[in-house]
Amino acid sequence: TVNLFSPVTLQLHLCLYPSLTSPPLSPPSPQSKRIGHFFFWYVRSEVAGCLYFRQRMAVILEAYLLGCGQAMLDSFTQQVQAVEALQGVALAIKKLYPDKSDLPPTAPLKLQELLRNSNLPNEFLVPYDPRIRAGRILLDKSKVMSSRKKPLWLEFSPMPSPTSATPVGIIFKEGDDLRQDMLVIQTLVLMDSIWQGKALDLNLVPYGCISTGHNIGMIEIVRNAATIAAIHWSQGGTSAAFKNDALFEWLKSKCPLQEIHYKAVERFVHSCAGYCLATYVLGIGDRHNDNIMITDRGNLFHIDFGHILGNRKYFLGVSRERVPFVLTPDFLHVMGRGKGRNSLYFQRFRHTCTQTYLSLRSHSRLLVTLFSLMLLTGIPELSAAEDMRYLREALQEEQGEAEAKEHFLQQISLCEQLGWTVQANWWIHMVAGIK
Repeated sequence: TVNLFSPVTLQLHLCLYPSLTSPPLSPPSPQSKRIGHFFFWYVRSEVAGCLYFRQRMAVILEAYLLGCGQAMLDSFTQQVQAVEALQGVALAIKKLYPDKSDLPPTAPLKLQELLRNSNLPNEFLVPYDPRIRAGRILLDKSKVMSSRKKPLWLEFSPMPSPTSATPVGIIFKEGDDLRQDMLVIQTLVLMDSIWQGKALDLNLVPYGCISTGHNIGMIEIVRNAATIAAIHWSQGGTSAAFKNDALFEWLKSKCPLQEIHYKAVERFVHSCAGYCLATYVLGIGDRHNDNIMITDRGNLFHIDFGHILGNRKYFLGVSRERVPFVLTPDFLHVMGRGKGRNSLYFQRFRHTCTQTYLSLRSHSRLLVTLFSLMLLTGIPELSAAEDMRYLREALQEEQGEAEAKEHFLQQISLCEQLGWTVQANWWIHMVAGIK
């Protein structure tokens, strides 16, 4: 039997019952292929990466596979073959380009050669979403990304329709423990279900992400989206980090019609409130302009959750982050907020923030319990009971509702006052070429 307090049980529960506060009337069938798909990958990831649960999970995985039908076994074989082939390519790329400097012009050709000679199957189900089937690799659209771990940007022809205009986009990472990213994204889904129960739509973008082994995994590519850093480069280079209207002008260029632009701004206000709240409560750090993105339709969202629960990045012993969450002058400019100028959009942002914060506080025990269940998984920044202290303080568990509401409004004011420090950090990030 599966230990009820194992990380696999928690991840499956979050995946299958995102609304833990109101479970479905009829639970999924025990023969559901969706359950079996995620069960396989969650258990396999723990066998590879969690010392405490390794033997137990290996026995459970073996028992599960013995009971699987041939079709499921064939599907898992294809998926594992794809993961192992891509891991070999990723390791070869990191060996060829070990330093942090820019990639040479020959890198795309070398990647294409490695992919061509790899043992990739002709088709496979995507591990983070069994509804999607990927076909042959599109060599000319695949590339090596320039960040430190050299992740692979991969495009596959969609199945069963190879003529579809939208390829299947996957980022394959080797060298990062994506279980922490999975936990954050699944917690975002849980938060969203709590907010939806209060008729609050925060326009979140919980993209697909799954750990497929020890420090390897796949991330879904979000289409029609750009990083804030890319927007700054397009609006004037490094100096655009201090340009308060850079994001507004970019969003305006994507929404030429005034009505569409207004809708995009509304999505921005709600999604910005949702991620400000979520990143504050979860203590997500290392928030630079390369891991905050926005879609053409105005949905702001965060990526790359390597630092959580108040753990920050330091440079020469000094924290690079001085604010509780990211709310820069260019974000405020989109909402019509400026020096001595208020706006209806900004008032709605503040109101949405306090509503979402108070609704989360009413489920504080649930959130703390879920994170506590993950303490034995070996996730670096979630390994001791002390790590729960940040979550409890952020949720203001010991305060009343009025005090908690005032507390969060103070955090918004602090972000407004120190927004220039975030801009300075982003400017340094761009000048230094840090990824």
